[in-house]
Amino acid sequence: MFFSSFLLFVLLAPLYKGGNRPWPLLLLELASIAFLLTLALRHRQFAAPTLPRTLTLALALLLGYPLVQLLPLPHVLWRALPGHQMYVDLLARFAPDAVVATHTISLVPSATEYGWLAMLPSLACLLVARMLAPVQVERLLLAMSVFAGAAGLLGLLQVGSGGSSFFYLSDTQVAGVATGTFVNRDHFAAMLAMILPVIVGLLLLEARRARHAAPVDGGAQDNLLALRALLFVTAVLVLLCLFFTFSRAGIATALVGLAFSSMLLTRSRNNVRHANLIVGTLIVAGVVLAVLIGMAPLLDKLDPGQLRLSADGRLAIYAATLRAAADFLPFGSGLSTFAAVFPRFQDGVFGGYIDYAHNDYLQFYLEVGLVAPVVVALLLAAYAMRMWQLLHSPSRRSFVILPIAAGVGMLPLILHSLFDFALHMPANAMWFATLAGVMLHPGGREQPRVIDPVTARASRGRGIGP
Repeated sequence: MFFSSFLLFVLLAPLYKGGNRPWPLLLLELASIAFLLTLALRHRQFAAPTLPRTLTLALALLLGYPLVQLLPLPHVLWRALPGHQMYVDLLARFAPDAVVATHTISLVPSATEYGWLAMLPSLACLLVARMLAPVQVERLLLAMSVFAGAAGLLGLLQVGSGGSSFFYLSDTQVAGVATGTFVNRDHFAAMLAMILPVIVGLLLLEARRARHAAPVDGGAQDNLLALRALLFVTAVLVLLCLFFTFSRAGIATALVGLAFSSMLLTRSRNNVRHANLIVGTLIVAGVVLAVLIGMAPLLDKLDPGQLRLSADGRLAIYAATLRAAADFLPFGSGLSTFAAVFPRFQDGVFGGYIDYAHNDYLQFYLEVGLVAPVVVALLLAAYAMRMWQLLHSPSRRSFVILPIAAGVGMLPLILHSLFDFALHMPANAMWFATLAGVMLHPGGREQPRVIDPVTARASRGRGIGP
């Protein structure tokens, strides 16, 4: 029951606008509180290995500092905070009584509260995923992969049917581009890019098990072949749909993820051959199908003039964000306050309302100050150390492929966040945290592949059967 509930929690997150609307997000937050309470109550019964120290410290800062930003400060201290003088002057002019009241470091406390609560679903995904049984982890990743394949199919139907199509799910803002269940094509591409290495890992896991499994009967063999076919078709759908999101960052980071999949998901010569075959066949199939369907819009976006125009706009936003961050150092303007404070620094940037920095790291730096680079450095250190540990693990169990695949799956979103704000989408953040939980999974005794009935009964008699 617990696993089924968690599986629904993860799969339902992207269904409506990527979870980026108040009501879906509220439901996700309430569910995450229930999961966290359940973990707390079951901690003594199912004690999991402790988190790495670097990750524990990063999470403590990530969750704790925004609460510090919400503490009321005397007006004497508040008005002395860097970057706050303009707001002091405005209050003195239009609300003199408010100047002497208590205020928080965050310039918009309600936005900081909203941002803090929005982190709870991702925290629940991280903690629950690493406590699942290995067989449950495999089922979770398989379900996420199939969901991504179905989303990819939806995206292709959107592209093929036009802007007024039912497949756009009443979204009238886009046409001729794959957005899936998201509003933004780049955020949809980020989700698809994350899952591709996971599918490659699942395919390699099945191939490795097939080499080491006992003979199976005809029905079981058909089931294995059907599973492999499903996974490969899912991967092709995901990659093909990625091309038709026309997201340059999404496509580039997905290809980086596939390249690292072929390099890192190889624990033997057989794995090297299988990984290269799977990745190579997948890329060829995706490119050929994309060319047959029509790649002109993507090629237009790769025009040097278009790339230069896009790069110039992003660089202007980044420069303005850095100016704003320097003004609010060392405490920051408050978590999730970018949209409120950025307009005053927007000189030299193209007109219009800019509510995100299109770089999660710079925006985080502006909002929480010097804590941001510390948290990012700790998280990247924890990621690198865990991947090093997995890649140099002496374990010969097949299951270790899945934590490695999950870690590789995180890489596209880590890179994508340099150019966009995909991690601000609740569904993407939750899937990213779920993969992080799988990467940190301590492993354990695996359930062997179900074999023919006679051998299965003998295995159960020896205590090793499913």
